[in-house]
Amino acid sequence: MRKSISGFTIVELLIVVVVIGILAAIVTVAYTGIQAKAKDTKTISAVKSWVKALRLYEVENGSLPTSNSCLGKTTTYDGNGQCYSTTYWVVKTPLLNLLSPYMTTQPEPDTSQIDSTNNPDWRGAFYNYWSAGDKHQIYMMLTGTSSCPSIGSETSAPGQWTGPQGIRCVYNLD
Repeated sequence: MRKSISGFTIVELLIVVVVIGILAAIVTVAYTGIQAKAKDTKTISAVKSWVKALRLYEVENGSLPTSNSCLGKTTTYDGNGQCYSTTYWVVKTPLLNLLSPYMTTQPEPDTSQIDSTNNPDWRGAFYNYWSAGDKHQIYMMLTGTSSCPSIGSETSAPGQWTGPQGIRCVYNLD
């Protein structure tokens, strides 16, 4: 009597491998999108907290601060405080000191790079005062969205920039 040997054929094994490969690709794409949205949520939440502190400062002092600074702790941006590649764009202690009565911690935005081709080291968020136009603005870099979200009553300025790795949103505080 001959025993029959059961097992998988090569075709069945190939089908299983292809199905597993497709599922792995779908999971990887979904995970990347979720990760980018989580980073954006962290940045948006941090910026909203900074805007609230700036508004409280404005109420008590009659105007917004005239000090530029990256938003976060002095260690937020790889320990060097830079949210852009020049020394002008760093976390500055004077602004942190001005806003310290209005916040218990310095919320940290995500510090992923936006576009290493056009704007190396653009990342996180920045508070900017333009003395020439007496403008106060917030810059925020996002990677998981294609449009600038609302951060309260602040309006998105026309300086929005979109690149291959994300978007830079500019908000007027005046």
